[in-house]
Amino acid sequence: MNGKEIGKGLLQLGFNSGWAVTGDKITLWENDEPQPSPTEISNAAKLWETTQLAEAEAKATARQAILDRLGITADEAALLLG
Repeated sequence: MNGKEIGKGLLQLGFNSGWAVTGDKITLWENDEPQPSPTEISNAAKLWETTQLAEAEAKATARQAILDRLGITADEAALLLG
């Protein structure tokens, strides 16, 4: 597991801060909770992409619902906000 995968796994597990990764090792752990095992991190890293896609899809659906309610297109909304 590389550093990027470790970071994604920790984020998926809810550790948004309090850690640092150097190379392929966690080199700093400042969280009150115990450091997750490599297996837990690896499993969570595999879920990261799926979670990110689901969140992006939910955000896009919510955005479209608002646009539909307002009766405007995404381009029109961009003009209003830009």
